[in-house]
Amino acid sequence: MLIAKVVLAAGQSSRFDGCKLIADVGLGQTMIERAVEVLQALDDSPVYVVTGKWHAEVVQALSGHSNIYIIENKRWDDGLGVSIAVASQALSKHPAYNGILFMLADQVELKTQDLAALVTGFTRESTRWCANYGERLGVPAIFPAVDLSKLTSLTSDKGAQQLLRSSSEVVNTINLSSASVDIDTQQQLSNFIAKHELKYTKSN
Repeated sequence: MLIAKVVLAAGQSSRFDGCKLIADVGLGQTMIERAVEVLQALDDSPVYVVTGKWHAEVVQALSGHSNIYIIENKRWDDGLGVSIAVASQALSKHPAYNGILFMLADQVELKTQDLAALVTGFTRESTRWCANYGERLGVPAIFPAVDLSKLTSLTSDKGAQQLLRSSSEVVNTINLSSASVDIDTQQQLSNFIAKHELKYTKSN
């Protein structure tokens, strides 16, 4: 079972006042590096990073990492759905993949074991799998290869929500409250760093 791993990192960071993707999220690690490394720890397959507004900055931040493929979405301002479509179009050239795992670069609370739980479910039953935030469904999510044509036709800013809410297809979920945590502002970043520095101090 081969699953493509995709980090969606094409947004504008409009509320952050700068490029949040290269912001230090603690221990000298940038946000985009953290996302990539969480996915890399799953297995030895490549990680695909969809860039957009901050393409050059992300490429620079990841320059020291290997086994990464950059997919530039030049229509990044058309919304998340387009980023998913652009990634899916690129991956459609690799028929060996059984599915595609998507996560957002700013989902800073996600850990490799969270994603591994989705992969385990997908390996057992190759249908749509996603996180249940408690109030809604969302990424990280895995879509089977049969969904490629639907993924490549996405256009809205709501990403793949319409597919996850479909009543005509099976959608399996895992409870993953950490998936609801993302970083949109400088204050949220400061809170996240403070919280994890406290955990690190207590553990040592």
